[in-house]
Amino acid sequence: MSTKTTWSPEWVDDGIENALAFLRANKRLQLPLFIGPIILFTFFGLIVPVAYMVAISFMSGLPPGAEFTLENYQRFLATDVYLNIGIDTIVLTVQTTSLVVVLGYLLAYGIAMFAKRQKLLLLLVILPFWTNYLVRNFALIAIFQNGGPFDQLVDNVLFFVDSASIGGDILFTRTSVLMGLVYSFLPVAVLPMYASISRMDKSLISASKDLGAGPIKTFVYVTLPQTKDGIFVGTLLAAVPTFGAFVTPAMLGGPNDTMIGRLIELQYMQVYDVPFGSALGTVLSLFVIVVLGISFMNNGVPIIDNE
Repeated sequence: MSTKTTWSPEWVDDGIENALAFLRANKRLQLPLFIGPIILFTFFGLIVPVAYMVAISFMSGLPPGAEFTLENYQRFLATDVYLNIGIDTIVLTVQTTSLVVVLGYLLAYGIAMFAKRQKLLLLLVILPFWTNYLVRNFALIAIFQNGGPFDQLVDNVLFFVDSASIGGDILFTRTSVLMGLVYSFLPVAVLPMYASISRMDKSLISASKDLGAGPIKTFVYVTLPQTKDGIFVGTLLAAVPTFGAFVTPAMLGGPNDTMIGRLIELQYMQVYDVPFGSALGTVLSLFVIVVLGISFMNNGVPIIDNE
């Protein structure tokens, strides 16, 4: 004869209470239990793959049997094509980040200072981010193609300008890559800037105006310093992924619009030159680390107060 047992929520409460009492009595276990999984995930998910990439970049091939060599880095430094791609990537990153910061700041400022339905507008800003990245780029291809919505918009709005010089053949050009990157990373830059603008002390703006300062002077000396952390975070969130982007340049750009992220993807997936692709990845990672280090040294670690 079996005894039927029934589940009781009290058992869960008792179990949780006993576990918490055990942790309170053994304080030495608190740090490993709570921080340990994060450290393990960071070590095996980030440090080990990067260390393996760096090690492969100094090899003549894949292990076993590969020998140590500096040929991959010498090839990168000695070939003008790769250096030009790196310079083009930096230029496109600066262009994209500048547009994202300017447009994102204007959008965030408008929502924070003038909008009544701020939550709804923020939802609309981040809504494209919930769509698959590839789907968004395919949508941009449909918009930018000849005879598509972008061409029709240019023809109808700027009818006095030759459409071929603006809208015609925009797909698979540097312009379409720039517009695609701005569209992709604008939402992530808006959110930190909105947070900093909405939390700033607005009474200082009124005080500045009462003391006779104009709008530009008030913005430069009052608004901008209070929101610089949000601008800094938005700049990083736009610049870092843009520098390593390869999906948007591959789908919207032409043969002459290759970025270093696309070049790495080609080495891994099509040329199968893993050591050279790893060397390019190491150079890219090192460049990003150096830029981030200089930025943090000059600006400090940004903290946006959410209280």
